[in-house]
Amino acid sequence: MIFLKLGGSLITDKALPETARIDVLTTKIFREALADFPPNHNLAAAYSMSLLAITVFFVYVYQRVTARRERFATITGRGYRPQAIDLGVWRYPASAAAVLILSLIVLLPLGVLLLTSLLPYYSVPTRETLGLLTLKHYGFLAQSDRVGRALQISVTLAVVGATLAMILAAVVAYITVRTKVLGRAALEVLTFIPLAFPGTALAIGLLWGYVRLPIPIYATIWILLIAYVTRFLPFGLRAMTSTMVQVQTELEEASRVCGAGLAHTFRRILLPLLRPGFIAGWAILATIFMREFSTSLFLYTPRSEPVGPLLYHLWIDGQQGRMAALGVVVSVASLVLVAAVRRATRVSLTG
Repeated sequence: MIFLKLGGSLITDKALPETARIDVLTTKIFREALADFPPNHNLAAAYSMSLLAITVFFVYVYQRVTARRERFATITGRGYRPQAIDLGVWRYPASAAAVLILSLIVLLPLGVLLLTSLLPYYSVPTRETLGLLTLKHYGFLAQSDRVGRALQISVTLAVVGATLAMILAAVVAYITVRTKVLGRAALEVLTFIPLAFPGTALAIGLLWGYVRLPIPIYATIWILLIAYVTRFLPFGLRAMTSTMVQVQTELEEASRVCGAGLAHTFRRILLPLLRPGFIAGWAILATIFMREFSTSLFLYTPRSEPVGPLLYHLWIDGQQGRMAALGVVVSVASLVLVAAVRRATRVSLTG
């Protein structure tokens, strides 16, 4: 029997995630480093390096495929208008398939989550359970200082972390796509390395690294911010790189011919064209940061507990109703956050 002490909750190996005997490298790393006793950190490190080698190989393949970036440029100095494809009689099956997929992966899980948050205890949905609906779990969330603090920390990490990550991603994308700086390929590979490691392995590395360094960020929200930006920077980089590849360089060349400098060209020409990719990447990162769990598990403290570990502890403690209610609140907060950013961006574009 394995016992883990996490945030005041005692969990055993029965609470660990089941894989139906279908292991991937990340689950093997988790079991060797944490779940098995005694832990085999050397084997876990070997699995991690194998995963890293696979990731580096695919990054190399990506760089080779996109070496001639001008083939992917769609925004040029010439007029361009996307054309709609008429599906004909296939539009009805395509629409039905889209609705079915959306229902299975979004509407059904959210519906069950909402129903669980309204029931005093979890039960199979029936007509009789509709008479048991209650808002007591949401009342608990409104009165709990721990929940309020966790939501505030997660929103702060989402807004600040996503903004910093996208600014850094924009700079790296510009260097790797637009310049001929020596080592730009290695820079792109380095940004992918954190994605090759499981969140738990990266968190342990950051934990030991900043414990030994004389930088007072351990046990604060700032180490969580560094971990989030480090691990999920590749998501923002892919959004910015794919957007920048579509913009032909002739637009920047025309601006420089007219006498504009690099900063003015980037601000007036390139940045407005890259704004959709920036907003898309920001929205993805913000929603990820709102509910991130695996990295936070080893870096948070009771004073800097985000939503992810709190959801987990509510589940371990058997409080499924409160956990579901918090999940609904986090989902709504993420939607409001993304909608507000998209609306602000739309207003700035039209204004």
